Amino acid sequence: MSRALIIASILVLLGGGYALYKKTLTRPPVVAEATKNVQITTATENEEADTYTIDVQYPQFGIPTIDREIKRLVELSISTFKSDVAQGPPPPGSAVTEYEFISRFDSVYVGEDAVSAKLVVSTYMGGAHGMAILNGLNFDRKTGRRLTPEDGFRMIGLTIEEVAAKAKKELQEKLGADIIAPEGADPDAKNYSTFLVSADKVTFVFQAYQVAPYAAGAQEVSFTRVH
Repeated sequence: MSRALIIASILVLLGGGYALYKKTLTRPPVVAEATKNVQITTATENEEADTYTIDVQYPQFGIPTIDREIKRLVELSISTFKSDVAQGPPPPGSAVTEYEFISRFDSVYVGEDAVSAKLVVSTYMGGAHGMAILNGLNFDRKTGRRLTPEDGFRMIGLTIEEVAAKAKKELQEKLGADIIAPEGADPDAKNYSTFLVSADKVTFVFQAYQVAPYAAGAQEVSFTRVH
C-alpha cells in the first residue's frame, strides 16, 4: 500500500485480534542476514498523554540517507495519528480512555544490493480490536533509493501478471472460500506495494482485508530471487 505508514481509516467491528497483534509486536527483531559492516540499531519514540500512548521502535541501519527516510516516514505516521486523536478523542465515559500507536520491526536483511525490514504499525482507536499495517522498508543500499514493486519484480525475474497469477493461485489454495476480495491480488502495482526482500526471495504482503478477512490476518506470497 502506498500509504501503508499512514493510519488506515477502517471501522473495526470484529473481536479478538488486538491482543494477538500486541503480543506479536513485543517480540525482539530477528536479523536475517549478516550485517556486512552495517550496524543496526533500534530508534525509539515514547509519549504518554491524556488521550493517547505512543510506543515506537524502528530500525536504523547506520546509512544516513536511509535512516533519515525511515525516520521521516515514522514521524509522519505519528503526526497523522495525533491529528486523528485530536479530531476524535475517546468520548467521555468510554471504557477506552487512551488510544494507542505501537510499532515494532522484524525480518531485517542487509545485502550488498539492498537493505530491508518489516515494520508493523499497530493502532487502537476504540472498537473491539486494533489495526496492524505491515510495511516493507526496502532500500537500495548504495543510493538510498526506496525500492518499488517494479524493483521487486526484477529481482524475481517475473512480470506483474505472472506474479499476480501465482499469488492468486496460492491464496486460493490456502484460503478457499475465505477470500473476500480477489481483486486485491489483481495485477496492479498498488496491490503489490508492500513487500520484503531477503537474500533468496521477495515476499509480497497483502494487508488484512485486502484479500481476506481480519481474522485471517495479513497474507504473504514468496518468490525466489534470480537477481
